Amino acid sequence: MTVLIAALVACVLSALTFLPADALPANLGPFLNGGVILLTLFIAWRALAMTRSRQEPAAPAMQPAPAPRPEAPKPVKPEPTQTGEALILLSLLQEKGRFLDYVMEDITAFSDAQVAAASRVVHQGCSAVIKECLALSPTHEGAEGDRITIDKSTDPNRYRLLGKIQQEPPYKGVVVHRGWKTSKLGLPRFTRPVDPTGPNVITPMEVEVK
Repeated sequence: MTVLIAALVACVLSALTFLPADALPANLGPFLNGGVILLTLFIAWRALAMTRSRQEPAAPAMQPAPAPRPEAPKPVKPEPTQTGEALILLSLLQEKGRFLDYVMEDITAFSDAQVAAASRVVHQGCSAVIKECLALSPTHEGAEGDRITIDKSTDPNRYRLLGKIQQEPPYKGVVVHRGWKTSKLGLPRFTRPVDPTGPNVITPMEVEVK
C-alpha cells in the first residue's frame, strides 16, 4: 500500500513538471524534480526489499510438542519360591536328635549333669542326620592358630575377616575358626507346599491312641 501511494505521488509530481513554467510558482521546479527522485528511490528500495523477502525460505511452522508417553509399568519381581529344605532339615534333626525340644527348652532350671546328659542324646541324633545329608570338612585344612595371608585372588566366601581391616588385600592374620564346607547336599525332597504366611508343620504332634 505504501508503494502504491508513493507511485501515485511520483506520477503527480512528474505530471506537474510538464506544465508551462508560468503556470507554476517560481522556484518550484527543483523541488518537484527532487521529490520525484526521492519517491523513485523509495519505490526502488521497497521493491528490492519485497524481492528479498520472497526469496528467503519461510520459517517452519511450530510443531506442537509431542505428548509425553506414559511410563511402562515396572515389572513385578516374583517372590522367591519357598522350597522347604530348611523345614525338612529341622524335621530330621527333631526326629533323630530332639533338636528343637532341646533348643526351645528353658534349661536354667536343670543341673549341669542333666543338661550334659540331654546334650549327649541330641549330639548323637543330630550328628547322624548331618552325616547322612552332608559331607562336611573344614574350610581351612590346617589348625586353628595358623598364620595365613589372604591374597586379592582368594575366594572371599572362604573367609570372614575380623579385627582391624585395611583398605586393600593382602591381609595377614591368625585362623580363629577353621570353618566348614560340604561337597554333598542330600536332603530328601520336600513334597508338602510351603505357605510363607501360614503355619508350616515341621514335626507333627505325637498322639498315643488308647
